[in-house]
Amino acid sequence: MDMFFAYALIASATPLFLWTEKRGWALFHLPFIALMWVFFGIYLTTDLSVVGYILMFMVFVGNIIFAHVAAFVLWASPILRKRKLKRNLNVIK
Repeated sequence: MDMFFAYALIASATPLFLWTEKRGWALFHLPFIALMWVFFGIYLTTDLSVVGYILMFMVFVGNIIFAHVAAFVLWASPILRKRKLKRNLNVIK
């Protein structure tokens, strides 16, 4: 449960990082974050059925994948693009 809560907090912060560069992505991600927290609240207060657990897990995994893709696009992609540009400039010389 501790790891779930930690990942939920990280996934919730993802739109904040995306807001300046990829505002559409951030807005697209907001309903999924809300749904993740709703499922988390339901999990803490009531007993979920098997379908509830499956839906909660799918939303949770989807948010984690989205957060990782967003991190790659925001931080790793510009670095890789610069390296590729430098490599292409070296080939031209």
